[in-house]
Amino acid sequence: MFLTLGSFSAHAQMADRMAEHPTFSMASISKAASDDAIIMTREMTNRLHLNEGQFLYLLPLNRTRLVGLKQINREYRSDNATRAAKIAELEAQYEQACGRILTPSQLSQLQHDIDRSTTAPGNGLG
Repeated sequence: MFLTLGSFSAHAQMADRMAEHPTFSMASISKAASDDAIIMTREMTNRLHLNEGQFLYLLPLNRTRLVGLKQINREYRSDNATRAAKIAELEAQYEQACGRILTPSQLSQLQHDIDRSTTAPGNGLG
């Protein structure tokens, strides 16, 4: 009985966490986006030396970001200016959320990595 109550509690807590990310929906995330988010979060763990709690908070955030990017690229594929503005808005929200999870030094390293990847030729964002 206690195990059943514990699983319901854990499920409710997960639903609460997912509600904090409005673009996150289990139905809307493809298997590829979910896998990519896991890979991305593991790479961040290695680069930024994340603890387990940070990993658990960043994983759904990275899923939301990847789904958002995919959706923006699909919806605004013929409108480069709007697409760029929407992506910039999404990235600003992502960095703000990361700022609540990461330490200042981790956040600085993340921003450095993002700056380096967006200025490198062939960054794969096209």
